[in-house]
Formats: sequence, structure tokens, C-alpha cells
Amino acid sequence: MNLLPREHREFREKEYWDTFFKQRGKKAFEWYGEYGELCGILHKYIRTTDNVLQIGCGNSTLAADLYDVGYRSITSIDVSDIVIKQMKDKNKGRPDLVFEKMDAMSMDYDKDSFNVVLDKGTLDALFTDDSGEVVKNINRMFSEIARVLKFGGRYICVSLLQPHIIKHITSWFSEAGWPLRVLRCTEADLSKQPKDRTFPVFVIICTKFKKMENMKSVIEFSLSSDSKLTRLDQGASLIESVRGCQQFAALRAGLAAGGDKSIEEVCLQLRTEQSNSIKYSLFLTERPQQGGACNLPFAAFIVPQGREVEWMFSTAEGRHQLCDSASCRRLIVVHLGRDATFSNIEQIQAELSPHVLDFSPPDLPSGYKVPFLSAGADEVGSRKERCRGHSLISGDFVVEDVQVGNSWYRRLIFLDRPNLTQSEAVLVSRKDKNKKIKKVVDLTQLISSYHTIMIGGLGLYLSKPSRVCVVGLGGGSLPAFMHKAFPLCNIQVIELDPAIVDVAKQQFEFKIDTRMSVSVQDGLEYFKDCEEKYEVLMLDVDSKDITSGMSCP
Repeated sequence: MNLLPREHREFREKEYWDTFFKQRGKKAFEWYGEYGELCGILHKYIRTTDNVLQIGCGNSTLAADLYDVGYRSITSIDVSDIVIKQMKDKNKGRPDLVFEKMDAMSMDYDKDSFNVVLDKGTLDALFTDDSGEVVKNINRMFSEIARVLKFGGRYICVSLLQPHIIKHITSWFSEAGWPLRVLRCTEADLSKQPKDRTFPVFVIICTKFKKMENMKSVIEFSLSSDSKLTRLDQGASLIESVRGCQQFAALRAGLAAGGDKSIEEVCLQLRTEQSNSIKYSLFLTERPQQGGACNLPFAAFIVPQGREVEWMFSTAEGRHQLCDSASCRRLIVVHLGRDATFSNIEQIQAELSPHVLDFSPPDLPSGYKVPFLSAGADEVGSRKERCRGHSLISGDFVVEDVQVGNSWYRRLIFLDRPNLTQSEAVLVSRKDKNKKIKKVVDLTQLISSYHTIMIGGLGLYLSKPSRVCVVGLGGGSLPAFMHKAFPLCNIQVIELDPAIVDVAKQQFEFKIDTRMSVSVQDGLEYFKDCEEKYEVLMLDVDSKDITSGMSCP
């Protein structure tokens, strides 16, 4: 099964491309691969009988290399007189090659003159940014390419696909009704040292079709020249896949160069070709060399479903401790996507092994079989989704029941921070009226340690008649526990989000009665107008802005 990389939102795109332009210097063509690395793809899409136009040829040997293996009808253009003269002199022994001074934005050739327009790095050189003037010139070039190509002809572009370039290519050619295919040229990496393989090379094939109204865009992507093509449903999926490849390449190169501490914060995400949902999230952690001998040079750890929110698996510090406990030099920690199905650890191992090996240490013994570890008998774990919903304040959320060992827990997760438990409750088995066993929330237990501390510190006040105000409801665990444990309390809850009040009632058995009431409003506004006097005030809120220092937990 093909797994496609998915862009992670923390991928620092600007720094990635700034690094490229510093490293590239004046040797631009070297980044795009030599003929021997590109030919596997080019020969599939260019026939020896095709009439080929190479735009922005510069001093590239590509036309001569194609000529030497049987391609005869090749015309190359460039805006530089000097370059054209040099190329004519260099290729006197190849009489059929044509070199002409011409601008790709304004060509003299007749309509439908060529079967192939070939572009190695020219688009990248011209498309420097997404300013209005630059985009206007690129559109002129694309229009000229469309004019001189025959129907069924191909625009074949070798590019590194900066963000604005992949967006514009996808938009322009999809709008024109041309099928779009993007292949990653893995062969172009082979001539570089592992630490220099930061920027993957892509070959884009745009085929000229007559535009048909209401025809769905045909967009395909492949991770290599010989792997299966994946049909994508929209341009955004293509853009995400390309950026995912770039992120993977950057991490691999960083590891080869020695890495740094920031690598432990990177999340690499994989999805199946049939879905846009994440199937696997990969985190990498390493044991310091001064940490002593390791039993394992390299391993993968499968986090059971539902347990990815635990400190050991959700934080860089926790994963580092896991790596140390496993006596492993380099560990890939794998989170399992909540929208995917997993039968056993063998299935996961079969799917992930090729991707995991991409991040192995350079001195890993030949033929090393990567061990896949898990948390004891849990292996892939068990997760049962109860409901999904959307809050105008908190975004998408899910409530799920998760098994950890022999215990079950109900959790509220906000999907913009999927590795963080917003609210949690213990589940116990009880018989209903029909004597059937069902799992219910145990209101006599608190899971969150800070809830326990709050109750411990205020127990003396809560054990006698008192009016308590709790700001922030979540799943309702804190006020529900006080309601049951301290029958002399009267509790007022202030909750900003009406959707969360519904979740607490429907999923966490939170009930309103004469001793428990809820006001749906902003806590600050409530206290401005409040005439009530409370003996106990509890703040159980967080900020959705993780930079504020008030985010959960």
C-alpha cells in the first residue's frame, strides 16, 4: 500500500527555502539532476519521434544527451546571445540540434508546432516570487507553451516546486483542463551526499487537452519514477503531498548532517492514497551518545490507539525518556491515526518498514531488521469513537473511549491539538435496568492531578455548606465530583462554549439540579454583573492561544 507524506503545519517553510538559496549559489542546474538521473522519467514521456522544444536551455547538456541516445528533432531556445553561440559551437557534431535566441514568453513558432516542451529549472529561475508582474510573465509563458504544443503534447518541467510555484501550476493547468502529473525524481538525490539531499527534485507532466466544461481535474502524484500513481481529489492534496516530501527530505538530510535538538519536535505524517486523513504520525528521538551502551541501534515504537495523549508519547521530553528506557540509540515513535483501522502490529510493520528505514542511522548494519516495539499486551490498543462535533469557539472535537491496560477512559479531544486530552473520566461497568453490562462514567474519581490538588486544598471548605463557583466546565468532571462528594455544596458553573455544555451532559453524565447550575457566558462578563457571594472560586480554564502560557494542561 502506498503511503503519502502529509505536510505538517509546523514545517518552517521560509527557513527551508532560505537554506536552498544560500546553498545553491551559481550552480543552479546541479540541483535538478543530470541526464542519467532524469532519463528514467524523460524516456517515458518523450518519444524519439517527438518534435521537442527546450525552453531556457542555458548551457545544459540535456539536448545533447537526448540526441546521443536517438532523439533528433530538438530545438533549444534562450534569451542570451552568448549562450546560444556557445551551444552551437559545442554541438557542431550534432547537426540536427537547433539553438535559437528567443524568449519563451514570446515565441515565433507556429501554433501546434511541438509534441513536447521541456523545461529544466527555467520556471524556477523566472518564477522568483508571487508578485503581480512576475505572475503576469509566467502566465504569458504558460500561454505560449499552450499555443505551440499540439493536442496531446506534454509540458515537462523539472522543478524544486517552491510553494508559490506548485500552487500556480496546479491552478493554471487545472483551470485550462490539462491533466497534471507530478513525479518525484528520487534518482536525482543519488549523486548528492545524504546531508545535501534537502531539496527533492520533481518532474511535472502537463498534457494539453481540449477543455471540457464540468470536467473534474485530473491530478496524479507518485513518490518515485517507478511507484504507483495516486489519483488525488483536489489541488490542495497535491500541494500537501509535495510539501510533505520536502519536509521528509529536510529531516533526513538534517539527520545525516548530525541533527539538532529541534528534530525531536518534528512530526512527519503519512496518509493512504485513498484518504486525506492521517494514518501515521512519526516522531524521532535519540539517546545522547554519552548515555552509555545501547541494546538497540534503531527501533520503532507503536503507541497503542488512544494513548498518544499521554506525557510519555505526546512530548519530546517523554519520548526521550522512552528512548532511554528502551536502551535504543534512535527511536521512531509512531502515533496511530484516529480515523484509520489497525488489525495488528504486523500490518503496521509491513506498511511502515520502508518509511522507517529512511530515518535509520547511517552506520546501521546491512540487513538490519528494525524491531517494532509496543506497550506490552496493548499492541495496537483499542479506541471507540462516541461522537464528533464542531464548536464555534473550540473547533472540531471528538469524544472517544480508550482502553489502557484493563481500564477504560472517556476523553474529550479538540482536533486542532489531537495529542492533548481536554477532559477525561474513568469508565466502570454497571448493569442497566435490563441487566445488560454497560460502561458508565465514574463520578467518584478524578483523573487530572491538578483537580485532585484543587479538591485537596479546598476540602475543608467544601465539607461544610458553601457556595462554589467553577469557571470552565469541559467534560464536567470537577463540578460533578464535588456534587457527589460534598452534598452540602451548591455549585454554579460558568462556561463560555454552549457546545461543550452539551458534550458534558450527553457524554460525561453531567447533570443539572437544584444544587448544580450552569451559566453559558464569558466568565469576565458574569462577574461584572454578579451579585452572588461565593465561599469558593475555582478557575479551570485555558487559552486556545498556545503562546499565552495558559494553554491546557
